[in-house]
Amino acid sequence: MKETPKQYIKRILGNLSGQHPLRVQAATPKKLERLVRKLTPARMGYGTGVSYINVNRQIVDPKTGRWWEGANYEGPSDKTVAVLTFESLDGTPIGVYYNYAVHAVIAGQLDQVSGDIPGAASRYVEDSFDDRIVAVWSSGAAGDQNPIYFQQTYDLREIRVREYASRGIDISNSMPPGGEGLNRNDPVVARLMNQQRQMVASMGQFLGEEVLRLMRGIERPVTSAAVHGSFASIRCPGRERTNQGRAGFEGTYKDGAPVDIRLGLLRVGDVMIGAVNAEVFTRIAQRLKRESPYKATMLTTLTNGAARSGYIPDDASFGKQTFEVLSSRLQPGCAESSIVNGLLDLMQESRARD
Repeated sequence: MKETPKQYIKRILGNLSGQHPLRVQAATPKKLERLVRKLTPARMGYGTGVSYINVNRQIVDPKTGRWWEGANYEGPSDKTVAVLTFESLDGTPIGVYYNYAVHAVIAGQLDQVSGDIPGAASRYVEDSFDDRIVAVWSSGAAGDQNPIYFQQTYDLREIRVREYASRGIDISNSMPPGGEGLNRNDPVVARLMNQQRQMVASMGQFLGEEVLRLMRGIERPVTSAAVHGSFASIRCPGRERTNQGRAGFEGTYKDGAPVDIRLGLLRVGDVMIGAVNAEVFTRIAQRLKRESPYKATMLTTLTNGAARSGYIPDDASFGKQTFEVLSSRLQPGCAESSIVNGLLDLMQESRARD
């Protein structure tokens, strides 16, 4: 017997109670019932492409010979754009979920609320359909990935360093957040900030164009897909840093409390969406996709809260004196394999439910 909307809502709320009480409280039965009445049959497709708007951000500065931040064109970088599309049975687009690994940090010094590259990309995609669809971005493993064109931000950083130095404060090996120390009435600062806004729009359009291309090229969408979600936790040895300095110097540490990292898996049909509640380096995602028995595998990060790990470098990156590695609260040799194997276990458990 087919459930009525009220019966469906009652069952869903019953399943959620005790697991996500805040979400249940926010999603009242009346709101959910209105949404359920709008449900319509649909079909789903999956595809992958590439975008070249990201770049590895860990370099050895040619002037100082020390690790610093900049565009490393030879460094590991996952260019994959993964999309999950939804459309009505007559082919009318409903929405798209897309995954890409890039830090959304171009506008970080503007001191304004901004969706940065992801926001620009989603607006571009939605505008292409006269705002009749929803485009949802998720962050891939971008822990060591910056926008490829980022020079305005580096130039603004140097202006901030000089401004602080004029007050007797050295921030050359640190970086206070936001745009403190920038005079927005300075024509150079104003030009660089305007260029940042232009770069946000430009790279958002480039990423959005690849999403649109993939949406047009989806073949053999499915009309039936099992949905299953699960969570797990891993624990790795922790450390606490005992010296300072953003990058380019050896870090010293003492043993710290163990670090818990939350993993998640959302399975939609044959698509496996792994999740980690921290900023993960790109090679961990690349390893997961290589070892996954499912072709349609992606990794989302910064999900479901925040682990106290800081950045999660891959094993090979722990020897680099970059700010991400130096600030990580994880000891080397645990997180990469634990994340990959933990997510593979969740995939296997999900399949066992069939």
